[in-house]
Amino acid sequence: MDGSAALIFSGKTDDGDQYVAVCDYKLVPDSSLVDKGQHWTVRGIPTLRESVGSNGFKFKETQIEATEAELIRPSGRNIIAWIAESPDIQGIGQVKASKLYDLFGPALVDHIEQKHIAALAEVISEDAAELLCHAFSKHQVANTLLWLDQVGIQRRIGKKVTDYYKDKAQARIEANPYVLISFEANWKTVDELARQRFGIALDDPRRLEAAIEESLYRGLKDGHTCLPASQLRTRLSTLLGNSYTLADQAFARGAVSTQYREIDGVYQPTGTYLIESYLAKRLHEMVAGESAEGQAGLFSQLSGDLRAVDSILDAYERAHGMALSDEQRHAVLKSTGAHLSLILGRAGTGKTTVLKALYEVLEELQPGLAIYQLALAGRAAQRMAEATGRESMTIAGFLTKIDPATISMGSVIVVDEMSMVDVILMYRLLRHIPSGVRLILVGDPSQLPPIGPGLVLHALAGLSSIPQTELKVVKRQSRASGIPQVAAAIRNHQAPTWADYTGQTGGGVSFVNCTPALLEETAHQIYEELGGTGQDYSVQTLSITNADLGGVKNLNAALHSRYRQGAELVHCHDAEFGTVGATTLDRVPLKVGDLVIYTENDYTLGLRNGSLGKIIAALPVGEPDEPCCVCDFEGTEYHLTTRQMNALKHSYSITVHKSQGSQFKRVIVPIRESRLLDQTLIYTAVTRGVDQVVLVGDEQAALKAIKAPASAARRHITLPALLEVSG
Repeated sequence: MDGSAALIFSGKTDDGDQYVAVCDYKLVPDSSLVDKGQHWTVRGIPTLRESVGSNGFKFKETQIEATEAELIRPSGRNIIAWIAESPDIQGIGQVKASKLYDLFGPALVDHIEQKHIAALAEVISEDAAELLCHAFSKHQVANTLLWLDQVGIQRRIGKKVTDYYKDKAQARIEANPYVLISFEANWKTVDELARQRFGIALDDPRRLEAAIEESLYRGLKDGHTCLPASQLRTRLSTLLGNSYTLADQAFARGAVSTQYREIDGVYQPTGTYLIESYLAKRLHEMVAGESAEGQAGLFSQLSGDLRAVDSILDAYERAHGMALSDEQRHAVLKSTGAHLSLILGRAGTGKTTVLKALYEVLEELQPGLAIYQLALAGRAAQRMAEATGRESMTIAGFLTKIDPATISMGSVIVVDEMSMVDVILMYRLLRHIPSGVRLILVGDPSQLPPIGPGLVLHALAGLSSIPQTELKVVKRQSRASGIPQVAAAIRNHQAPTWADYTGQTGGGVSFVNCTPALLEETAHQIYEELGGTGQDYSVQTLSITNADLGGVKNLNAALHSRYRQGAELVHCHDAEFGTVGATTLDRVPLKVGDLVIYTENDYTLGLRNGSLGKIIAALPVGEPDEPCCVCDFEGTEYHLTTRQMNALKHSYSITVHKSQGSQFKRVIVPIRESRLLDQTLIYTAVTRGVDQVVLVGDEQAALKAIKAPASAARRHITLPALLEVSG
């Protein structure tokens, strides 16, 4: 047997002949699918071979080098042997299995499959009948998983299919193989399976309808929630073998499909249409008060006279020794008097200052008010908590941990960094929020759009029916730094005027040109020229991508190697090998002094996804659950176990996405041609700097991205139109 064999198992034929089957990985990719009592059909050439047993005795056996292997459903009198021998069915032996078959005959399989517990209980106990039905379902699922493996469907997708359809999966797939598309299976693989194994014609209605669904799903991955007919037709023709004839036939199927809909020449999956329709309806209901018993009744008491708000703000300013700008004060007044409101503002315009004043006003008007602060990313939530001095959590944490029944009428929910919230997450959030709750959405439409489909903040910004204010005066960076002027130019899709680069003595935003081959070397050089030492975050590199040239992985590996030579290695506990050197998932060692980012939301520790820190000590490794290192995150020391260490990555460089909501004294941004390079990405990166920003690499690529429409503007969505209709 060669090294490619996946497993060897033995069994007897109906005539009692013993065989050993040798199956390579392609035939049986997962050895856990093979179990005692199963029935297999194995095809191949049998050969007589001599083997040596564990006791040293030699014996001969007939082996089959399998060319085909299929787990078959027990039927006929075979069901008796399967029931009696299955390890998943305790308490039903040969006698009772035979009695079941004597009573029901071949129909016994149908009774088990359809879970006719009462009928089966005529012979065995109800508990045993339940066990029998469960074991049969498990067998059928294993059968389907093996079948999917053998026809080329990835295991992760096969698992989703069997989790959803259970033992009916194979029947559903045989009826329409294109249902696999809904589980993210590859179109080419599914299409080949459908046409070659099941003989589905090129113009089969199942294939044409699935092609439209696949084209729309691919649009979702690009951020679209719908597609114009012209774009959909182009995508369809490509998917269907460059055939516009088949594409037109697919369009004709629209009248009978329930999976998507067409309105005024725009095609949309039914699911996203329902999601966006709900968002539009619910948001306008919130503006109106939702119900007489809910917000309308509450705010008629609180918001009738906003002169009281001015008095509270005056006292707030005196108490804190500061003065709100006119636009900040206006934002507080607008959100105090509205059920749903937006606070918009470019980076560094003081949105957090507005929130702190707003909370003071609301709590003065309504003592004991519950305020929930939310953000998409863990680090943004952490920054929100630090800036306001109040608890904050991710949206995912809110959905998981907060029971809607515990959210009292009049509570305030504030969502920061709203530009990155997609329609699916917003739908889940609104479904979770009961009536009678005030919702305040905070963000900047010019910053990064959602990774997922659709746009929410962008659709609401500028809509007259939604109360909103915009902050325009930048306060994070001084005007003298030059950063606000460059950021404004980028925001307006104009070529900025770069400051001369003079190293650490300079300021503003500079551009240092270099070839792609020198990108990483130049970024390292500038890092040191700006005072970067690998010891802290005063100088931070923000990368456009994780991988490839100028990406996070390359820069982190290089800077770790440069600054941690000879540093003490952290050790952790491995279940198989015991004490081993700790590494990141990219196999780069973790050492004392390393700058690291935490990549999970750990509410027990109090660390969020995106928390930046530093390893300050290695600890002796004892038991698996004992701490193995000490990290400093934001001035607080945390003792991390081996499991928690798995959430660490190096952070000499982080992505621009991870940086949203943060700020650094000096920022370096490697720039190269990339489909991810976008005006919003550059704008977000530049506005993370407080004193100085240096872009490095391909200036023409940067200017091209700045002048082009932002990726968000190129998304096809229906929410704005739905908002106009519902408003």
